[in-house]
Amino acid sequence: MSTQSDVKTIHEFLADNPNVDVSKQWERCWSIHSKIADRIVARFDAKLHPVSEGADYYTSSDGQMEGAFFGYTGKGMDWFVRSWIGNRKASIIDMNINVVLSQETQVPNLMIIFGTVPNLLFYADYVSRVDVKVNEEYVERYYGGETNQHYLDFRANTDFVWSASHGPAIRGMQSPVCSSYITELTDEHIDQCEAYLERFVDRWFGWLDAADELPMTQRDAQQEYDFTYRDYTNRSDPMNVLVERVFGQEEASYMLDRRGGKAQMDADRGKWRR
Repeated sequence: MSTQSDVKTIHEFLADNPNVDVSKQWERCWSIHSKIADRIVARFDAKLHPVSEGADYYTSSDGQMEGAFFGYTGKGMDWFVRSWIGNRKASIIDMNINVVLSQETQVPNLMIIFGTVPNLLFYADYVSRVDVKVNEEYVERYYGGETNQHYLDFRANTDFVWSASHGPAIRGMQSPVCSSYITELTDEHIDQCEAYLERFVDRWFGWLDAADELPMTQRDAQQEYDFTYRDYTNRSDPMNVLVERVFGQEEASYMLDRRGGKAQMDADRGKWRR
């Protein structure tokens, strides 16, 4: 891209091009997400959580926003969200895959986002389950070597400009190999993201297969870390303001709790002590 835009806000992008039909790109990105989601569901024998009922397609009362929400639980996985929200006729899509693992291991969580504003937003990360500032072994295991090189190779693509979240909590959770980019909305650029994700997701599944089991004595502390991260980052997402503006504070608060898996956390907190 020819214009530096790494700190431009979502609202500024939308103001520049507020009425672009991105339905075709929604279909393509949702298809990519679907293939990944199918693998996740199969790997964890995941089941839809009751909070997903009736949310497979919804709209705001004024028709400004539409979307879908699917929240799953599974064996070895606390919470898997596959969702999208936006307006396909008016430039904006926010499409998420977010997998937060259970405390049997410390494998990083998986986060993959496609968005349009109507430029293409692409985000992919292995979200750490420990403080990487003081855990050299974890950094080398999950973020070094081939993983690091794959990240650097993709970042070298000058068509993709780094996109900095305006929320410090979101920046704080990003790993050393987080991809957070914006680029022109073209089939070629979506192709490049899809190719990157093939290796990215395969690597994550490989980690799951080879993971060491976390001792029972450490699982309470790991759960506290995991749940605190989930609650904090979910509440701190700068995109939340768009939902509140359209759906109102009460409905937006419910949608936020649903996305964050509050019901699952409430049910499972301290389960190792039972």
